[in-house]
Amino acid sequence: MSAAVLDKAQHSTWSAAEMRGLVVSEFRKTLATSAWWALLIPGVVLAVGVLALRAREEYVAFSVASASAWASLFAVLFGAVCASAEYRHNTIATSYLSAANRPKLVAAKMTCAAVVGAIYGVVCAAAAVATVPLTGTAYGNEWPWILAVSAGAAVVFALWAVLGVGLGTLLRSQVGTVVCALLYVLLIEPIIGTVFSISGWDRVSDYLPDRSATLSLHGLTGGEQFGGQFGVATPWWLMLLVAAGYAAVFIVAGIAAAQRRDIA
Repeated sequence: MSAAVLDKAQHSTWSAAEMRGLVVSEFRKTLATSAWWALLIPGVVLAVGVLALRAREEYVAFSVASASAWASLFAVLFGAVCASAEYRHNTIATSYLSAANRPKLVAAKMTCAAVVGAIYGVVCAAAAVATVPLTGTAYGNEWPWILAVSAGAAVVFALWAVLGVGLGTLLRSQVGTVVCALLYVLLIEPIIGTVFSISGWDRVSDYLPDRSATLSLHGLTGGEQFGGQFGVATPWWLMLLVAAGYAAVFIVAGIAAAQRRDIA
C-alpha cells in the first residue's frame, strides 16, 4: 500500500474520530443544561391540550397529527437554543478552536439537535396518543395511521430542530432567534397564508415552512379531514421534502455566516 493511500486512510479515520468527538461533546453540553427537558415539557403539554380539544371518533390520527404539528414549535426552539447558547455565554470561540473547521462544529450541533428533536417528536406524539382514552374517544381501527403519524412526527421534529440550529447560527442572539421563530410561526406565516387565500392562491401557502410540515403529518392519516369528511391530501412525502429543503437552506446559510464571522 502506498504512502499516499495510508495518509488518506489515516486522515479519514482521524476525521471520523474528530466528528464523533464533536458530536459527543455537543450531547454532553446539552445534557449538562436544563434546556432540553425545559422545552420538552411545554411541548408535551401543548400536544396533550390540542389532542384533548380535537379528538373524536374516526378522527384520532388526524388529531394526533395536529397536536404533533403544534408541538413541533418547541423542536425549533431547542435547535435555536442549542446553536445560540454558546454565543450568549461567549464560549463559541473555544468551540471553534477545538474543531478542525466551523462547518464540522455546526454539523455536530445539527446531529445532536436532530436526535433530541426526534425524541421530542416521539414523546409528544406518544403523550397525545395516550390522552385519547381520557377524552372518551376510541382508537378504533386507526392504529396504522396513528403509528405512521407518530413516526412522521419524529422526522418532522428532527428537521425542525435542524432548522433551529441553522437559524440560531445565522442570528447568534438567543433571544432574537427565539422571538423570530415564535413571531414567524404564530403571526407572520398565518398572515401570509391568509393573503394567499384571499388572492385565490391557497395551494401556494402549502409550501410555507410550518404549513408544509403540518401537511406532511396530515397526509400520513390517509387524507385530509374537514368536519369528518375526507378530501384529497397533498402527498405527505412531497411536503416532507419541502420541510427538509427549508431545514437545509437554513443550515447552509448558518454555515456560510459562521465561516465569514469574526469570533474574536
